Amino acid sequence: MKTVSATTHHSLKVKTIATKKLGPILTASMRNIMALTWAGVTALILITLSVWTAGMEINTYFGAGSWGLGFIFLALALDNDKKHARYQLMTGVALLTSALLQGILSPGFMIITAAILGAWVAGAVFRRLSV
Repeated sequence: MKTVSATTHHSLKVKTIATKKLGPILTASMRNIMALTWAGVTALILITLSVWTAGMEINTYFGAGSWGLGFIFLALALDNDKKHARYQLMTGVALLTSALLQGILSPGFMIITAAILGAWVAGAVFRRLSV
């Protein structure tokens, strides 16, 4: 029986100019991809919990929480002078409307509230992790 031996290189790292230039770019983009993934997971967890609790008989508590969050966003919009004030004002009005519809029509509007809040939480998580 004859055997054939293959030689292996001891240095497994590829040393090229392209990897030296692309290395920092790839690590920065991977950091942003992971931050975006965690932000999306956080928003999906919030929405999933709202779907789960929409079937329970505790609508009044979540309606009161939506009212409170709506007033908090309205207060933030009044206090803020930046471009985010318009978005905070729209969010506050949407949360108050959703809380009203949640109490009158259906507890399913809790999911809309969670989607709105999920967008704000995802933005905050992404901003925090992508630094």
